[in-house]
Amino acid sequence: MSKEIYEGLFARTGGHFGLCVAGAGGTGKSAFVRAFASSVLNAAAEGEEDLCVRGNIRTERGDLEAWAEESHGEKAEGYTAAVLVVTDGSFGSGRSELVAQEEALAAKLREGGKPFAVLINSAAPGSAECEGLEAALAEKYGVPVLSADLRAGLDADAFLSRLLLSFPVSRMDFCIPEWMRVLPAESKIVAEILTRIREITPKVERMGDCGKLADAFGEGDVYCESCETDMADGVAKCTLCAKEGMFYRVLSEECGVEITDDLKLMAYVRALGEAKTFYDKYGAAFRRAEEYGYGVSVPTDADMKLCSPEMFKRGTRSGIRLRAQACAYHVIKVDVQSEVSPVAGEAARGEEIAKGMLDSYEKDPDALWNTDMFGKTFKDMAREGLLEKTIPEDARVKLRKAMTRIVNEGKGGVICILL
Repeated sequence: MSKEIYEGLFARTGGHFGLCVAGAGGTGKSAFVRAFASSVLNAAAEGEEDLCVRGNIRTERGDLEAWAEESHGEKAEGYTAAVLVVTDGSFGSGRSELVAQEEALAAKLREGGKPFAVLINSAAPGSAECEGLEAALAEKYGVPVLSADLRAGLDADAFLSRLLLSFPVSRMDFCIPEWMRVLPAESKIVAEILTRIREITPKVERMGDCGKLADAFGEGDVYCESCETDMADGVAKCTLCAKEGMFYRVLSEECGVEITDDLKLMAYVRALGEAKTFYDKYGAAFRRAEEYGYGVSVPTDADMKLCSPEMFKRGTRSGIRLRAQACAYHVIKVDVQSEVSPVAGEAARGEEIAKGMLDSYEKDPDALWNTDMFGKTFKDMAREGLLEKTIPEDARVKLRKAMTRIVNEGKGGVICILL
């Protein structure tokens, strides 16, 4: 008997594993209890009615108390799992005569909410007919199904491993590539993964359903590399991988630049490093200007020029003057306006056109701004007007000098007139 199976049973049942053995008359419930006692508890069952066998199984977690009891139409009390024993008609009563009772018992077990499996008691468990019945009952009842000739005994490993598959899933873990973890939920590839997860998780109730996780990611840009289950903890771990080329494709989408190989990636990283250096130095000034209208960059030690000391005299007093120079960037946010007047002409005609354009704007503002006139849209005209609103060339030097004087000498209100 596999130690992992015992450890799993101990963990999932809290150390108390009670098995309810249900089934229609003549299917082999008593034979199952005896076979269970012989293969799991290493002891033969005694008695002919209300068969119930008990025993302890030593595990690394502690002693597992196990028992199996034959149920005669009534639900056994305190059980943690159940087995529905059915027959394929290879001995005893024909299968058609027992189907109705079998279905009723399966419904009661499902209502009980406890894990259960179906065992087909067959004289030919490996036959094609029996295997076909296994598949049919698994689809019909949605639980693990296996077959055995109980007269020859019970394969405990096969039965209990199938039974563990009927226990509920306590948690599902999805492991995505590390580079995807920095992407926002709105990213196309992440959104696709989340959509598939939301679609499949409601369908995964038992440990035996975990194969659906791999099926859900069988196609697409992201696929399931492996799906592992921990029967003891009830955890399913699905490891997802991206198809070859997806990294560069997503990287290109995020950066807005086509990056197809390591060479282009390195070139982009170098350019990005230069941009980051610039942003680290001047970004704060632009953020302050965006928020408050004015921002200034703080000079670093590398920007400072330390001048030679100078001796000075003021009356009878003497001293040394230490000067430091540095360039600082003062960013000022200026609200610029531009105007486009496309309507001109006689009063009546001009008014009619203007009203039509206003009505068009109310219906679709973008359509009006994108209206083409003389090869340019109104938006292009407005943009050109904004670009023209700059300080004249001859006034820029004067403005810089004035700003330098304000910063270095101004201590109060300063009036500056540029001519």
